[in-house]
Amino acid sequence: MKLTGALMILCCGVLAGCSAARNLEQKAADLRLLRQMVTAMMQELSASLPLTGDLIRHLAEMQTFRTLRFLQQAAQDPEAFPLCWFDAVEHDRTLSPESAEVLCGIGQTLGSTALDGQLAALSLALERLSVLQSDAENTAVKKGNLYRSLGILGAIFAAILLL
Repeated sequence: MKLTGALMILCCGVLAGCSAARNLEQKAADLRLLRQMVTAMMQELSASLPLTGDLIRHLAEMQTFRTLRFLQQAAQDPEAFPLCWFDAVEHDRTLSPESAEVLCGIGQTLGSTALDGQLAALSLALERLSVLQSDAENTAVKKGNLYRSLGILGAIFAAILLL
């Protein structure tokens, strides 16, 4: 009976450590997707200069960006662009504060300046997201191994106490 309990504790510890490491990897993947979205915005603006509401709606319809909750929410009322964008970014709990700040900067610029100003702001946002992504990837590598090890060692410690 004790052996079964120890094995269950060991499994839970391993799963907890792997889950924490996976969360770090997911943050880096989310930032990569945000960079893809900004790049797509720049391409759309350069190619056809759509209205801001049409741009948001078109991006939200793309299969690649269906997992971006804030974009899906902002696309529900694209005619009220700046307000719906800020509201969507503010209420999306999956965004880090840093990435939300970058997205708010995009919301302030899109549709309110000339094409060159919008492209410059998007380019700056892309650079900031690149830095955030690089930091997130480094953190995932460093702390991911730590979290996995802590999960295993913590579970072994608890199992030994149980036995």
